[in-house]
Amino acid sequence: MLYLVSYEELADGKRKVRISKDEFMKIYFELLKDGKSQYNGEAVLFPESLIEKNLDFQDVRQLSSSVNSKIMKEKITEDQIIDKLVKTMDEIDKFINFVTLKKEESETLVKYSDKVDPAAGNLFHEMEENLLDYRNKLDLMLKTYVERNAPNTSSLIGHKVTARLISLSGGVREIAMSSSSTIQILGAEKAFFRFKKGKGTPPKHGIIYEIPDIYKAPRKLAGKIARVYANGIVKAARADMAGIKSDIPQITKEKIEKIKREFKQN
Repeated sequence: MLYLVSYEELADGKRKVRISKDEFMKIYFELLKDGKSQYNGEAVLFPESLIEKNLDFQDVRQLSSSVNSKIMKEKITEDQIIDKLVKTMDEIDKFINFVTLKKEESETLVKYSDKVDPAAGNLFHEMEENLLDYRNKLDLMLKTYVERNAPNTSSLIGHKVTARLISLSGGVREIAMSSSSTIQILGAEKAFFRFKKGKGTPPKHGIIYEIPDIYKAPRKLAGKIARVYANGIVKAARADMAGIKSDIPQITKEKIEKIKREFKQN
């Protein structure tokens, strides 16, 4: 007979058996419901020290909440936090644009009418400043998470583009396992499927277009630079997954500079 002694271990006084979080959840809720469970054919119970406490429903609910909270904290990855920050900042940007528009409208009304209270414009101006300040703080938080989670990739393309790639792909691991052609058009799926249906031309780049070297490049050069960056991004992400500092960012940037020099010479 085994006893559930923690959210990662069963024991019987002589043995200790490690269990996964999913196994714990199954055993734990079976114990709460039926008072017993099984693991590899062996009966599993709550330890006697816990049973002797005569837990009532409130005790059980508090214990369940505490355990679930601990498990959720361990399950939430930094990739998921980055994704949430990116989406939150996008929503804030939409609201900032709305507030800015209203501020400009109120300033115009104040300028051409003496019946409008100037305080209206000041209110929108103050709101805009507060939102921008809050967004900047979120961006600093995002930068910290991205540089810690993907140091090589963010060194190559900056924390903002890296964060969007993580958000769109699902994580650094997904970027590392992708082909460079997939990364190149990530974020341009609608244009790609239109092309597959025979409408328009194939997209040369997706979210990586936000990299200055790509969007500032001449039209004929942008696709070539995007391919080099996409290849470098995948390699940098693989180095991030391996937990090593790589020279891929420097090598990729040197390739880009060489391409730009050769284009100018021709």
